[in-house]
Amino acid sequence: MQAMDMVDAACDQIGKRFLSDRLPPGLAPHEFAYTNEGQKDAKIWPTTLCRLARPGIARLVLEEGKAVVYHCNDNSRVFHEVPLSPLEFEVDDAPALEQLITTVEPNWIPMADLIHEAMEDKISIAQSLYDEGILAIINPDGEPPC
Repeated sequence: MQAMDMVDAACDQIGKRFLSDRLPPGLAPHEFAYTNEGQKDAKIWPTTLCRLARPGIARLVLEEGKAVVYHCNDNSRVFHEVPLSPLEFEVDDAPALEQLITTVEPNWIPMADLIHEAMEDKISIAQSLYDEGILAIINPDGEPPC
């Protein structure tokens, strides 16, 4: 293992530990309104704009041939009562995941701009993060929720 790989692995471990130690985010009203808690039954469309609900609540890690997203949204208010529940994706989803996790307020990223070949895959990735409560969305065309 090269020195840079060891540094990356160490940073990933520290990031995962930070997320497991952290309280779940208490979202402000303007953040809450764009998440799955504020928009019941919202659906992601090709024109949907996305961003992380709050900076620092998720981390992308490449582990054992998978792209894994760790987040603190499901953490308990009791220290370490609930272990982290990561989301696993295919490695080819990693560029799109990185774009979504690094886009934070005040910026938004359109679904069409995500790095992935198929729009269905882009929507599936974003929908998974949204359903988990870590992604904020806006449907600018006013598509009806499904």
